[in-house]
Amino acid sequence: MARDILDLSGLQTEAINGRTSQIDRVSTLQMCTIINNEDLTVAASVTPCLPHIARAIDLLTPRVRRGGRVVYVGAGTSGRLGILDSSEIFPTFSAPPTQFLGLIAGGDAAIRRAQEGAEDSPEAGQKDLVALDLDPELDSVIGIAASGRTPYVLGALEYAKRLGCLTLGVACVSPSAMDDPSTVDVMMSPLPGPEIVTGSTRLKAGTATKLVLNMLSTGTMIKVGKTYGNMMVDLNASNLKLKQRSRNILRELSQRCCGMTDASLDELLVACGGSVKLALVVAEKGLTVDESKRRLEEAQGVLARVLATDDRVHSDKALVNGVNGSKPKDPVLCIDGGGSKCAAVLGTATGVTSRGVAGPCNLTDGHFESTMDSVVTAAHRAVESLSPAEDGVNVPDSRPAFSTVWIGTAGMDRPGMRERVREALSRKLGLDESTRILITNDVDLLAAAMKRHPETSSSIVVIAGTGSIAIRYAQDVDGQAPRRVARSGGWGHLLGDEGAGYAIGRQAIRQALTSIENLKLCRRRSPTLSPLEQKIVAHFHGSSLGKQYDVDDIDLLSSVLAPTDEKSAKSRIAGVTQAVLNEAADGDAEAIAIVSDQVSDFVDTTLTRLLDPQSSGYVPPAQCGLILSGGVMLHTTYQDIFQAALEKRGIQFYYTESVADAASVGVECLLAIESGKSPLNGVSP
Repeated sequence: MARDILDLSGLQTEAINGRTSQIDRVSTLQMCTIINNEDLTVAASVTPCLPHIARAIDLLTPRVRRGGRVVYVGAGTSGRLGILDSSEIFPTFSAPPTQFLGLIAGGDAAIRRAQEGAEDSPEAGQKDLVALDLDPELDSVIGIAASGRTPYVLGALEYAKRLGCLTLGVACVSPSAMDDPSTVDVMMSPLPGPEIVTGSTRLKAGTATKLVLNMLSTGTMIKVGKTYGNMMVDLNASNLKLKQRSRNILRELSQRCCGMTDASLDELLVACGGSVKLALVVAEKGLTVDESKRRLEEAQGVLARVLATDDRVHSDKALVNGVNGSKPKDPVLCIDGGGSKCAAVLGTATGVTSRGVAGPCNLTDGHFESTMDSVVTAAHRAVESLSPAEDGVNVPDSRPAFSTVWIGTAGMDRPGMRERVREALSRKLGLDESTRILITNDVDLLAAAMKRHPETSSSIVVIAGTGSIAIRYAQDVDGQAPRRVARSGGWGHLLGDEGAGYAIGRQAIRQALTSIENLKLCRRRSPTLSPLEQKIVAHFHGSSLGKQYDVDDIDLLSSVLAPTDEKSAKSRIAGVTQAVLNEAADGDAEAIAIVSDQVSDFVDTTLTRLLDPQSSGYVPPAQCGLILSGGVMLHTTYQDIFQAALEKRGIQFYYTESVADAASVGVECLLAIESGKSPLNGVSP
């Protein structure tokens, strides 16, 4: 470990602060004002680190939930801050007292009195971790060093990383010796700048470090279910103040506890082993302590999931299926409206699904009634393919009944459209007030796939179908549906939608039209059309013309624009794309060039706007998911070209998932809601 540990030049924390250079010559009030003004800058220094902190929390959460330990390692002030943060977790959140640990160079004696030279040994850092017998599958180590170069901390991190533990770093300089991907999985480096007293990192750097550690530990505890809203429902009532706080929380969150005396509440808490969370389940659900414990274990300790659950969902399976005289449970219905087709998926509480498909469904075309007819047709076909008697599901022959209907299609964001769709949907499907109706953009259906990746807090949904769009979503806390943060593109075929089916088809048709005109004008050297151009002509004129065309017999423009069938010109143009993609898959250079041009435009004009660090809700691609969908995007050749374009630009996402069936993803999410596992708070009703 060859590092010049005495070279402090270049460290932001060691720089001279010009704003405090006269601090010893001003009045006491002026001195305090100067210190306060410097402190005001600390919180802002943490802001650029938020994506990294969120990433660290998402990595810590599954490990902590499974009982993994979190070990803070530091020297001097950094070590004391780690010990302070770790020691507060047990009384605040009732985590096991040995789950969050703080190590300081020099041992416990260094907590009260500095142990000179203790921080200079990397071997000591390793030795202190060896004594803990770390489990690399579960345990995590947080290295804390304001300078980013403390040998004790670096030695501990390198040892933990060799074992395979999750390693996190907190420093107040950048770059630093700690900021090494081979040693630290996530680095958090707030830069509060030069200290009030040069080099005294217990001041601004210490405050910034405490803010980061507080956010890490509190955020992780929230994610594992230690709070209900902002209430500390998993606190340990170890003193009089916390006992009273426990009573206050019970009265605040439970109607059944509102009128109970202190003695009665204390008796309830004793029966629940002092657990406020368990007491709330017992009081609200009227269950035994053991059954309440089981419910909480099933919900991974998240109280919101238990309290939001209808008890009938957890009753005997026979009751769910409508046996013994109980009412059968209505199914859920999800409708994905696209420019080429409308897909409806019906799902039941016991996992039975059925599907119905109808014609184009895109409100941006302006054909409202025909769009709604497609929705109703698809829904009825899904109902018809599920036997009314199957699985005890309540599906009347004449008028289907649903507990929830979720429809997602382009154009829903237009003023007044949701209200108009809600009225038409209720009327045409015969829905009453008991049916919950969710009306969203079609992209929101795809965002539900984020629930499969709880380790990431942000994902971008990219669609290339008839149209194209990219939207960033945030996954805030466990149990909430993704929340839309920012969008790019989706302007419609007249103004944008680069990379989509319409844009590809238009470029290919324009190329064919140009070639046909050049042949008629005798401006083209080749006497025939290219293979791709012949495919395009055949697409509109029919394959009976064969490979040899008399250009005088071809009127491609009229075939494209004339309303010769029920399809709009937009649909006919977009319909050419499949032929272009198939030719590209066979290696046709002309087709590959067209698709590549459109993909490049799509990435550069639409996707990269969301990848600009200045954009709303920005999260680095490496910490963000990518969800791909749309008939064009899901074509293997298009997706290969799209991924190659990302690689060429150095864009790499944390995960990439292709979703071919958005309606099924929506049903999966709705059924989770029905079972009380995931309240849908993130989409607009």
